[in-house]
Amino acid sequence: MMRTRMICLHTGLVLVLTALSCVARADAIYKWRDADGVVHYGNTLPAKDAGLAVTTMDKHGLVVKQTPAAPTEQQRQAMQAEAARQARLQAAQIEQQRQDTALLNTYTSPSEIDLARDHNLKLVQLVINGIQSRLGLLYDKRQQLLRESGGNIPTSGNTAIEFNANEQHIRDLTTQLQQKNRELAATRSKYDAEKARFIELTSKSRPSQVQ
Repeated sequence: MMRTRMICLHTGLVLVLTALSCVARADAIYKWRDADGVVHYGNTLPAKDAGLAVTTMDKHGLVVKQTPAAPTEQQRQAMQAEAARQARLQAAQIEQQRQDTALLNTYTSPSEIDLARDHNLKLVQLVINGIQSRLGLLYDKRQQLLRESGGNIPTSGNTAIEFNANEQHIRDLTTQLQQKNRELAATRSKYDAEKARFIELTSKSRPSQVQ
């Protein structure tokens, strides 16, 4: 049994040495394992085995390069997804740095942010007040037109035309009012977030006090 194993090992070694000697004149010798797990040596890689892991050796049999197997389609898609995620993360970090720099260059204290917030809220509120005043007039106009038509919605004549135009104006202004109310809330949130970020950034730059 031992003699048989010795003979097999000797035969295998002879085959490897023979393969290496056959390609000794080549500049490079390739070693690869095919899809069936069989190890091959040669100075060219068959097209059917392209993409497999390959060990490149010089004519003396010394390893000069290790080429990993080409990624599978699933692995390639995973790598692309990770690269895209990293790109988004990097872009977000750059944008955050830009915003932080702009914030620190715009304000010198949290109270300045409060003043800017109150100023912008006042501007939006003035528009809201104007819309509400115009809506009040339109609601009065609606009641007037309803009285003129005996308490019913007019369906014909000039009164109906005027009533419909008034209703459309009410709808338009109501939409504008809703938009401005959302803008008011967004403005308040924006400045509150900027104030919190400003405090965070400036507190990091202050030296810690020794207790």
